[in-house]
Amino acid sequence: MNKQPELTEKTRRGITDAYWKLLMNREKLSVISVSKAAGVNRSTFYQYFMDMNDLRDQAEKQMLEDVKKKISQVFPGGFPMSLKEFAKRYAGILEDEGEKLFFIISNGLNSGFVEKLKVFYAPIFTKIFGLEPDTPNFDYALTFSISAISGIISKWYQDGKKLSLEELLYNCYWLVSCGVFLFAQMKPFSEA
Repeated sequence: MNKQPELTEKTRRGITDAYWKLLMNREKLSVISVSKAAGVNRSTFYQYFMDMNDLRDQAEKQMLEDVKKKISQVFPGGFPMSLKEFAKRYAGILEDEGEKLFFIISNGLNSGFVEKLKVFYAPIFTKIFGLEPDTPNFDYALTFSISAISGIISKWYQDGKKLSLEELLYNCYWLVSCGVFLFAQMKPFSEA
C-alpha cells in the first residue's frame, strides 16, 4: 500500500500548522522559523510552498476549507430557521475551527483575505439573508456585512471574548440585518 499521498499531506499540514502556531504566538515568521517549527528542512518547505506569501495563502484557504467541511457536517440539511439554533450550532463550529479565523480578523485583514471571506461567505449570506448573487448591489451588501462582522469579531476578540460565541453571532446577525438603529431596540440574546 502506497502511503506517499498521506505522508505528503501530513508534511504539508505540519508546515501550515507550524505557520499558524508561530503567527498566533506572534513569533518571527520566515522560511527558516517555520521549517524549524515543523521539523523539516528548508528544501522540504520549498517542495510544498513557493515562499512565505504562498504559505500564508494556502494556510488561509485550508483554514476556510476546514470551516466549510465542518459547516457541511453540522448543517447537513441546510441552516435552521431559528436564529438562536443557528447561532448555537455555528458557535460550536467556530469553537472548534475558528481561532485562526478570529486571529486573522482581529489583527487586521489583508485585502486578499477579505476576498477569500467574500467568496466563502457568499453562499451562507444568501441563505441567511435571502439575497441572491444577482440581487442589485449584492457585492456591496456582502462587502458591508463582511466588514461589519469583521469589526465586531475584532472588538470581541480584543475585549477578551466577554460575550459567548452564540451571543456574538446573534448580535452580528441583528446588526447586519437590521442596522444600528433597530439593533439598539432588539431583545437581548438572553431573552430571544
